[in-house]
Amino acid sequence: MATTPIPQCELALISGSAGWGLRIPEDVGVTGVRVLQRGLSFETPWGPVDNWQVLEIDGALTLERRPRRVLNIFSHGWPLDVIDHSVVRRVGWVLGHARVKKVLADSTCGSLNRALLPGDFIVPHDVLDLGQTPFSTLPGRFRFLCRGIQLICPAMASVLERVAVEHWPAPGRVYGYGQGLVVGHTWGPRLETPAEARALMLLGADVANQSIAPDATAVREIGACFVSATYSVNYVDGVISGEWGEMDRLHERCGPAAVGISLRTLASISLDDSCGCQAFRRQRPPEFVRTGWQDPLDHERLPG
Repeated sequence: MATTPIPQCELALISGSAGWGLRIPEDVGVTGVRVLQRGLSFETPWGPVDNWQVLEIDGALTLERRPRRVLNIFSHGWPLDVIDHSVVRRVGWVLGHARVKKVLADSTCGSLNRALLPGDFIVPHDVLDLGQTPFSTLPGRFRFLCRGIQLICPAMASVLERVAVEHWPAPGRVYGYGQGLVVGHTWGPRLETPAEARALMLLGADVANQSIAPDATAVREIGACFVSATYSVNYVDGVISGEWGEMDRLHERCGPAAVGISLRTLASISLDDSCGCQAFRRQRPPEFVRTGWQDPLDHERLPG
């Protein structure tokens, strides 16, 4: 897979388990979306990251009635043949250098809340990640201050909920940003133990997931807005004795609708900064930076 220059796109879709096995857009059923480039690989300071494509959404579908380009990566950037949690840093680096402003990541999750049924669609309000990410794109601790408030963009979340209410298949329900649901992070690939499920529940998590929190942190570090579109495919072990769910069947039944919701949301969101998310990642005063600082991501390479 040959490396190419990183295209400039205001929008990005981090595809995940929400649409595993689907070709986007061919298998999704959303007219007006086409592939401009496919099979892209980009070099980063930590190695290459593969399986990117560039989509174009027809202007007939978009808010401003002009075509929109979307930078799309397969399965959070995870390699097919090895477990590599650090890939989130490479994905974030590419998104920053593409000057992406709005990022939607779709995925699936396991329910920790007995009221959240497998097949329910969830727009999270917050994330619970006690370890946070050890794979930061930031040039050390001194140059930028990234706050944890509003990791989920409320403006993007509002549009996502509206689109999901219209297109999510019954009998699944849609839980929006206003319901205040929290995603608890575990790295995987092993799923959570009953003891881990109890701990996450006690700490306030409603669902468990292996990608949303790292993706959200990477996007905050580049100063872009982030929203998560996820749906429950099972109860986490230990939540309801003997209950698991039909994960693969739900993937098959709900995947096309989920990815379609992601694409329609990216067509419909505003590209302005009125949400205020950008205020939560800011450059610190020059005196915070030590003399002789060597910045691996200078301002010509990463938006400041």
